[in-house]
Amino acid sequence: MSREQRRAALNAIISDYERGGFDPSRIVTVFGLVRDLVAVLENKSNLRRMSDAGALLMKVYDDTARKHGRPAELACKKGCGYCCHTRVTVTAPEIFLLARAVRPRWEDENDGLQSSFQKQEAVTRGLSIEERYATRTACPLLTDGSCGMYEPRPLTCRAYGSRSLDACISLYNTTVNNVPQSEMSQLMRAVIFAGLKAALKRCGLDGQGYELGHALTAAMPQDAEERWLAGEAIFADVSQEFRAAERSEGHRAFDQLVDVFCAGAFGEDVPPNPYFMWPR
Repeated sequence: MSREQRRAALNAIISDYERGGFDPSRIVTVFGLVRDLVAVLENKSNLRRMSDAGALLMKVYDDTARKHGRPAELACKKGCGYCCHTRVTVTAPEIFLLARAVRPRWEDENDGLQSSFQKQEAVTRGLSIEERYATRTACPLLTDGSCGMYEPRPLTCRAYGSRSLDACISLYNTTVNNVPQSEMSQLMRAVIFAGLKAALKRCGLDGQGYELGHALTAAMPQDAEERWLAGEAIFADVSQEFRAAERSEGHRAFDQLVDVFCAGAFGEDVPPNPYFMWPR
């Protein structure tokens, strides 16, 4: 395939994305999201570019969910917070977006949110997913069974969609994860999340996942995002999702998808993979 033909194929993909957004049935349309995220992340005059990238990510997920989601298959209802008692991992753009929204409450001495986080952290910091479930400790943002920061909530929380309330209750009571989830929601999350990781990798930025509570605490100072962008390791003490040596075959397949998006979104050669190859 000539350079001109590849450019034409990429332009067609990007045009499809610009017309209709990300389409889960055609995952290469995420190339458009990768390029939009890179444009945000490369704007070094913007000291909130990480949180702005997080906001863009959530908008694309929500737009996709409205068009392609299947809410009728979900058992999730307002006031049901069984899934909000586990360890959640988030990336830097998600952390800084959430911190931006939470900060006014955090700084309000009459709110009590900061104290709630500190109490939770005393119990849960550094625990594995299984250990975290066993504590039955709710996310401090959970209020009367509903998320108190619903709009900026992380992608993992957005995409978690149970098809069985009984299974959620069983998980809460036994820590045995047998919850049937929406396949479409999980597909949307995986591809859009891979797009974010690709954009971060393209820009040479940290794409590691961090434990939500501790990471959010570290991101609370007004200048935290600016300091992080300047190279300060403000999440150095926060538990990470996985070390390289711990990544499973499934995680390695996800890493391969990230590499495809990182190169393909800019018309470059993609490594051999089962997801996408340029037409010959």
